[in-house]
Amino acid sequence: MVDLTEVKPRCWQTKRLILVALTVLLLTGGCAKKKAGTNKALTIGITQIISHPGIDAVREGFLDGMKAAGYTKEAGTKYDFQNAQGDMSNAQKIAQKFVSDQVDLIFAISTPSTQAAAKATKTIPIVFGAVTDPVSAGVVRSIRSPGGNVTGVSDVWPYKDQIALLLKISPDVKRLGVVYNPGESNSAFAMERIKQACKELGLKLVTAPVSGTGEVYAVAKSLVGRVDAFYSSADNTVISAVESLVKVAQEARIPCIAGESDSVQRGALATLGTNYYEVGRSSAKLATKVLGGIDPGLIPVVEETKTDLYINLKAAKAMGVSVPQDLVKKAKKIYR
Repeated sequence: MVDLTEVKPRCWQTKRLILVALTVLLLTGGCAKKKAGTNKALTIGITQIISHPGIDAVREGFLDGMKAAGYTKEAGTKYDFQNAQGDMSNAQKIAQKFVSDQVDLIFAISTPSTQAAAKATKTIPIVFGAVTDPVSAGVVRSIRSPGGNVTGVSDVWPYKDQIALLLKISPDVKRLGVVYNPGESNSAFAMERIKQACKELGLKLVTAPVSGTGEVYAVAKSLVGRVDAFYSSADNTVISAVESLVKVAQEARIPCIAGESDSVQRGALATLGTNYYEVGRSSAKLATKVLGGIDPGLIPVVEETKTDLYINLKAAKAMGVSVPQDLVKKAKKIYR
C-alpha cells in the first residue's frame, strides 16, 4: 500500500528537478546563441575626446586586440571611429549617433568620452579605456562591481612616484608648476592627488588653468619665474599640447616631467608611465567578454598599475639638467 503522504513531496521534487533542468537548458542555449553571435555582422563604435599619442595608442591596442580575437572586417565586424576634437559637445553628439545607429558596443577612450557615452545609453554595452577614476567620474558604481552597462580599464597614475622621480633628477626643485583644464573631471581628480603628493614631498604647487590647447604655451609662459619645474598631469588638453609646455621649459631651462610615456617621446624629461597600447589590449579582452554575452556590469574594472621608466636625454640637455646614471640604467626606453 502506497503512503500518500510521501507521493506529493516526491512529485513536487520531480517537477522541481525538471524545471531546473529546463531553466539551465534555456540559459545555456541563450549563452550559446550569444557566443555564436560573434560571427554575425557587428558594429563597434569607437569614440575618443581628442588625438594625442597616448589616446591613439589605446585605440591601436584595442583594434589589435579585437583583431587577434577574430573581430575583423572579414568576419563581419565594422568599426565606426569618431573623434570629438577636444569638444565635449561633440563627444555627446558622437554618443547620440552611436545610440541612433544601434551599435553593438561602444569603446570610449578617456573620461569625457566615457561620460558622454554613459549618459547617452543605459542599454548598449560600454567598455572604456584610460579613465583615471571611473567611480568619481560617475560611470561605474565601484571598481569591483561596476553595475549598469559599463566596464573598462583604468589608468591610475602614480602621481607621488612621478614627482619623486623629478626630485631625483632635480633635487633643488621647490615650486612645481601645473597647467590644467579644470573642465576635465579626470584632471580635477588628478589635481587632488598632485596637491597631496606635493604636500608630502615638501613642494609648493603653483597651478594655472586653461580651457583649450591653444592657451597652453601662453599660460605656461606666465608661470616662468614662479616655478622651478613643470609637471604634465592627467589632462587631455595639456597632453595634446605638451610640445608647448616643453618649449616653455626649454626656453626657461627648467625640467618638465610628464605623466605618460608618449609625452616623453615628444620632448618631456622623464616619467614612470603606463603603456597605453597595453591599456587598449586589456580593453579588447573585456570587450570580447561582453560580446560573448557577459553583462558588463558584472565585470570588474581593470586597474593598469604597472609602470616603466622613460627618459629623454636630449630633452634633459635642452632643459639644463643631468639625469643620474643609476636612473638611466633602469629605464625601459631612452630617447637621445
